[in-house]
Amino acid sequence: MSQSITSAEYLEEWEESLQSGNGAIACGEDGFDRVVRCKHRYSQDYYWQIELRPGFCLEFIDDHVHESLSVLTEHDESMPLVCKFYVSGHHRVLTPNVPGVKSEYEEKAGQSYLFFLPDIQETEIFPAGQRLQLVKISLDLPYFRSFHSTSEPLPVELQQLLQDHSIQRFHRSTGALSFAMQTALKSIIHCPYSGITKRICLESKALELLALQLHQWLEQHQQSTHTRSLHADDVERLYQARDILIRDIQNPPSLMDLARQAGINDYKLKHGFRQIFGTTVFGYLQTHRMEHAKQLLAERQLSIAAIAHTVGYASQSRFCHAFKQRFGITPIAYRTSI
Repeated sequence: MSQSITSAEYLEEWEESLQSGNGAIACGEDGFDRVVRCKHRYSQDYYWQIELRPGFCLEFIDDHVHESLSVLTEHDESMPLVCKFYVSGHHRVLTPNVPGVKSEYEEKAGQSYLFFLPDIQETEIFPAGQRLQLVKISLDLPYFRSFHSTSEPLPVELQQLLQDHSIQRFHRSTGALSFAMQTALKSIIHCPYSGITKRICLESKALELLALQLHQWLEQHQQSTHTRSLHADDVERLYQARDILIRDIQNPPSLMDLARQAGINDYKLKHGFRQIFGTTVFGYLQTHRMEHAKQLLAERQLSIAAIAHTVGYASQSRFCHAFKQRFGITPIAYRTSI
């Protein structure tokens, strides 16, 4: 049975732990961010926040949850647009009686979410014994509207936010964290810079995450018109096929094996996959391999030969050729440039 408290009571736990010496609150070493560390009966919390620009805020939360907890939060009318990127952990959210929003949903590791939920009550339920890590970006509406372009077709929820009329609350799962998202998240969480360089890096990575998330949603929005001819079960199996395909990129299944494992015939796999993902099955695999290779090159922990093997190439020269063909630069030159 989880303990039920309000968000105000949770903050009181913070205050008590800080006053009793079980935590600390301070500016970061660069002076423009705020760091809170505290330990109390519910969890051990690390919270880091920086206001990059007026109306544009970046946060990193790293909580070790000791006790199952249910937290009731009241959002005021000025709540911003929020992007969340989950690195680890999960929790359930209850939002009853909010038109257009599920009454219950889960936010979990490896996924990102975009939502606008002003002037509501919600309950967040956190299981005990987990580490919850997430990056959160908050954008006030005036700041978000500064990016407005009339030339791009947008989902109706974003159109309403940009046009400042009939604003509708929404909560949107924008899908799995891409390799580009994961790389940007690592750059934020483990930023190696200090001073003005750090601030510029963090702002650029926060904007990159926002751009990647919006692009992901736009792709889903555009693809939805193409998937209406597919049965919902087929769409689910095609996403399952995608996950199976990239699970072991060193030894990917053949097209027939992939169809069998996903429970779909090969015709629907070939044609449905292109409808949903905009490329062939093995075109998608190749893109995934190359993006993973870029990430490994940036991490600088493996040799070029080891990276080639990791992403499924028996020949280093073939890997280097494929990498240059895709990105216009050799793996060694790419690693040197970053």
